[in-house]
Amino acid sequence: MKTFLTLCTALLILASCTNDDDQPTSPDTNAKNEIRLNDLRAGQSNRFLAFHTSCFPSGSFQYTGDTLIAEIIASEVGLAIRESYTPGSINYTGSQPVSYPVVPKEGFLLLPERSLSQLFFFFGNDTLPVEKAHTITLQQGDCYVEYQSGEAFIGEEVGFISPFEYGDIQLFGKRVVSCVPPFMGLDAYLVYDSRQLFVSMTIWPGFDLQSVNGYVMIPNE
Repeated sequence: MKTFLTLCTALLILASCTNDDDQPTSPDTNAKNEIRLNDLRAGQSNRFLAFHTSCFPSGSFQYTGDTLIAEIIASEVGLAIRESYTPGSINYTGSQPVSYPVVPKEGFLLLPERSLSQLFFFFGNDTLPVEKAHTITLQQGDCYVEYQSGEAFIGEEVGFISPFEYGDIQLFGKRVVSCVPPFMGLDAYLVYDSRQLFVSMTIWPGFDLQSVNGYVMIPNE
């Protein structure tokens, strides 16, 4: 399992190395039919590995054993995202796939009913900007994504970060949006570019640590 995760991580790093901007520069043939935020089509899919760590003490990063499949499907009213765990995942037994509508618009996606989503449940804004250029440059803190001042990033801006590092996750030249409006005292981020969602993560406050839970995309085989 560890060898598989190491290989997946290496593929993710390779797929994420672009120039110092949040616009991918390589031609997009999408031969593996992965989800494209800027060109959603029924049948596209991605796999996400669940991870857990804590901010203090650091160094506790681990994968939980869950693999989440996100698929674009056609519904009676348009496109939808269906999420389900793979057989063998910790949360597979007794879980049911969930589906929620996604509406492609010019430059953004509408996610009006995402409360049951593992990837988007915390995102208070129902609009995910896909083509909008970043407006601020962010940095990686010990736990949080931060403004250059060192304050935790939260707001309606689209941020830019390079690199983004968590455990063995390394991403370069990505956009970041945060949990707006604030949701139940947590901090949360979506890390993506105009094509793909790479990381969805939440940081829950605690008495002496912050519990971090999230999903990282692994390229389709």
